[in-house]
Amino acid sequence: MRYSDFKKKIAIKSLIIVFIHCSSERVQIEKLGGYWEIEFVYQNGEKFVPKLSKSNFDHYQIQYPRGFLNKVALELDDSFKTSNDKTSFEIEKNNGKFYISYKSRWDEWKSKINFLDSQKLILEIGNRTFHYKRPKIKLK
Repeated sequence: MRYSDFKKKIAIKSLIIVFIHCSSERVQIEKLGGYWEIEFVYQNGEKFVPKLSKSNFDHYQIQYPRGFLNKVALELDDSFKTSNDKTSFEIEKNNGKFYISYKSRWDEWKSKINFLDSQKLILEIGNRTFHYKRPKIKLK
């Protein structure tokens, strides 16, 4: 083997290791718990920004790999209204990617976690990506 071929193989292996390392850091699954607010939804090349008079949040409670999701609304008097309906879920890891499998009394669906850190969450469901952010207000 020539020295130049050896260098190419080392460079390719190094790039693969960096790619695997970076993609595994894209999802910090321990950061899922808490409140999330939809920033925008992306579908078919278009960006949709919710225009609500009051803020709605998704609240994840998790004890890995299971948990539940419920909705929380900020009322006009700055109080919070929590939905009584809870959607249970289970987190699955498949080929290095994380998925959330939801199950409610009406439906079952799965979302792929494309990105998750302490301030940003991107979920892919079908041909839509839901971009969430942590709310700026303090929730109790």
